[in-house]
Amino acid sequence: MQKILKLVTAFLLFASVQSTAQRVDIDKAKFVIKRTFLPRNPLAEDVFFYGVNVKNSASVRQYLQEDEIASRIKIDGFQRADGQPNSVTINMNFDEFIVRKNELTSRTEETKDKAGKVTKSYYYRIKLTYTLGAAYEVKSPDSKDIVKYVNYYDNNDFKVWESSEYSTSAEANRYYNDNSASIRANILTNLVNGLTNRISSYLRYEIGFASQELNEYFWILDSKKHDEFENNQKITKQLIEEMKRFTANSKPENVDEHFKPYFDYFNKLAKLDMEEKGNKKLVYAALFNLSILSYYLDDPIQSKVIAERLIKDDIDEKDGKELVKNADYLIDVFKKNNKFSTHFERKIPEADVSLIPKKNTISAANVKIVEAPAARFLEGFVITPDDKEVEGYFFNEFVNAPWEVQDGIRFIPASLFNDGKYDKKSIEKYSPKELKGMAVEKKLYIPILFSDISKLANGSPLGATSKKYFMEVIKDGKYKLLKYFEAPPSTMVFSGSMDAKPNLDNLEVFTILLSPNEEKGKRLTTSTLEDALMTNKVAFDKYQKGEYSLNGKPINVKRDMIDRMTAKSSLDKNINLEAIMEELNKK
Repeated sequence: MQKILKLVTAFLLFASVQSTAQRVDIDKAKFVIKRTFLPRNPLAEDVFFYGVNVKNSASVRQYLQEDEIASRIKIDGFQRADGQPNSVTINMNFDEFIVRKNELTSRTEETKDKAGKVTKSYYYRIKLTYTLGAAYEVKSPDSKDIVKYVNYYDNNDFKVWESSEYSTSAEANRYYNDNSASIRANILTNLVNGLTNRISSYLRYEIGFASQELNEYFWILDSKKHDEFENNQKITKQLIEEMKRFTANSKPENVDEHFKPYFDYFNKLAKLDMEEKGNKKLVYAALFNLSILSYYLDDPIQSKVIAERLIKDDIDEKDGKELVKNADYLIDVFKKNNKFSTHFERKIPEADVSLIPKKNTISAANVKIVEAPAARFLEGFVITPDDKEVEGYFFNEFVNAPWEVQDGIRFIPASLFNDGKYDKKSIEKYSPKELKGMAVEKKLYIPILFSDISKLANGSPLGATSKKYFMEVIKDGKYKLLKYFEAPPSTMVFSGSMDAKPNLDNLEVFTILLSPNEEKGKRLTTSTLEDALMTNKVAFDKYQKGEYSLNGKPINVKRDMIDRMTAKSSLDKNINLEAIMEELNKK
């Protein structure tokens, strides 16, 4: 009997101990904190501006001008303003963008059915191999290196672009031919963005003042049966609401006094006896919260002291070391910047506009603006029949005599140009039959077969036979729009000679439509546009319903004789050509 009594007593004692030891679960209570992070290696307090110098090559300039590239560099807490004294200088240098190889690749895929029959499928894609050389450096106001000269892209680093796969080689080739200009532009833009993003990202933390929104958390008690559950939930959630009051530029007034109740509460939990089951987890949560709170209240020394207890008392060494590391970093940047807050406004003074280099602008009042003469040469490149790009300089007939360019161009390879001191033997003449295309001043020209019917009226019927012309691409895609200049009539102007000079006032410019799988372009009229639309039932239905009409009214394609003649000779001004081309060029 006594033995049984002892067993019952022991059981009750055990049950009593178990009932006082409460289960402890904790969970993450997430919040967002805003701040301004101080630079790792700050400049003097009076440095507010940066300038960007871009040295561009002809092939890059076809797609991106110098100022477009420079504008992509951003430094938090600084303003871009060229020419300012006491400013940071970023120098960028771009070598040639060269397509080294253009090839059609293929692969074979075999599938076997249940009967064992093997079916082969063939897939094709276009593969471009290209290079770009690019380097940069960043200088402080006293010309010291912030970033030493870096070759970011190497001319010997061959990169590859590949198209999607197509079931026939013709489809793959057609896709590339229809979109070659935009493909090259996208490749180059991505390369430039990669470099400018790299520079901006590095300088953001090296010398900049980065505005941050950080995802953080406190530990919160998640055991509903625990005596402290409701109190802990209430206080922790109130604290999270208080953290929302911080911005990159400001924080609540009297921070120490304002947050004292939260410190008192978590300090009380941090003093619990860890010998009691479950208390260790509460102590860990309290110390973690105190360290995080101190850190974001700009007291990294206190944050470190608290975090070290996590290590010393063998509570959570991993978290303790991470918190100490963060606190040490903040202590270091506070000392370097001689600034002890991450919530402040950095006021940038006005730049001296008079020092910013002018970009071909005339602002003086009452001054007659005289157009500068056109440059004698224009940078660009020609594309040979084997897809080789040759950089060089074009004689500039593009401005004063664009109709002459259509029949052929004069070109000097860059290697022979010698700053304009070229030998006459260096001049190469190309007709539209001899090139696949050319790029000049961000414009692409391709050779197109076309019949200039207007020449019949000028007494030259042979001139109306189909021939190839260089035409500027004004809309790329499966369906291309091109620009054709009709040679103007000549007028006699007496200026010490009797030379015939073109009358540019009467210059006729036509839009030419080139449809897929066709070599010959047609003058864009209502009729030729409708012919293209009829190959796309969805687009043609929309067209007839008036969805491509500027006034929204339906279009009747059944016309009388006079309206048919008008449709064949001109383009209806009520047509939304841009929308139609977008529809026709959808994949």
